[in-house]
Amino acid sequence: MKITITGSGGFIGSHLKERLIGKGHFITGWDRKSGRDIKDFETEGADMVIHLAAYADVRASIENPDKYWTNNVEYTTRIQRMCEARDIPLIYASSSCIHAWHKSPYGISKKVNEETAGDKQTGLRFTTVYGEGARDTMMIGKLIRNEAKYATNHVRDFIHVNDVCDVIELLINKNPDSWQKAYDVGTGTGNLVSHLANDICGRDLPVNDGDPCEALDNTADISPLQREGWSGPKVNVKDFLMEEFNKLGVK
Repeated sequence: MKITITGSGGFIGSHLKERLIGKGHFITGWDRKSGRDIKDFETEGADMVIHLAAYADVRASIENPDKYWTNNVEYTTRIQRMCEARDIPLIYASSSCIHAWHKSPYGISKKVNEETAGDKQTGLRFTTVYGEGARDTMMIGKLIRNEAKYATNHVRDFIHVNDVCDVIELLINKNPDSWQKAYDVGTGTGNLVSHLANDICGRDLPVNDGDPCEALDNTADISPLQREGWSGPKVNVKDFLMEEFNKLGVK
């Protein structure tokens, strides 16, 4: 299959691109790192489009909402309409922030994405994705590097990027006419951040309330994906952290 991936040089996109090439798919990438900005996007004969290019920092969206609107809404809406007009199935990145979308410009952008999606288009409401290549600001990496300054009592559903790729691959192989309009993509298990940081990782971080723009709980409802045939996550965040600490010689 000829699949176009936007954000192909990003965190999830780079993992997915490598995975799909290994499965024999022909991949066309769009990414600013390679000089192919999605503002100029074309489908280029794709059988399917996977649109992952987006600004994804909730706090940063408060500081620059116009930037998030242009990139996450205007460009995405154009891609959605183009794919629908050409009858090309589209899988696009939504966010678990959709469940508290009113709290940030980022959440609003994902709410709009789901409202403007057409036929044969599904949004993936990623929870908190971690793994090699994640942003330096993400909590799991900061815990491993001992860079976290505080923890919160938010509940977070941490899902490994390989499990995310499993979900996307599952949907690629489904009939797009049967897709739901959107799916929560997480493990289905929430983790209290302060417990993960201080009790599991052995840190001694102060605990604060976090930012008002953050959802209190982003635990995914994975039952729709299980009905699609997903066997569930293969990576447990606590086991992952322990393995990483062992590699570093941290006890």
